[in-house]
Amino acid sequence: HYSPNYVRLLEHGDAEDVGDTMAAGDESAVLARLHRYRDAGVTDLAARVVPLGDDVATRTASRERTQKFLASLGPRL
Repeated sequence: HYSPNYVRLLEHGDAEDVGDTMAAGDESAVLARLHRYRDAGVTDLAARVVPLGDDVATRTASRERTQKFLASLGPRL
């Protein structure tokens, strides 16, 4: 029931489920996870942003903040 990409991640890494492959949390937690990906040899990354909030305005702000943060990481990774 997982996509082929997730199945490969689970087969070839140390992840036990899809949640183990996520970069989630505050900025420092996400950056730490992305550094782990880089250190493991990842050269290409597709990110899916999941905005948080109780209303549209809050979710929009969450998405925009996350996208801006991710865009700022290019030079650091």
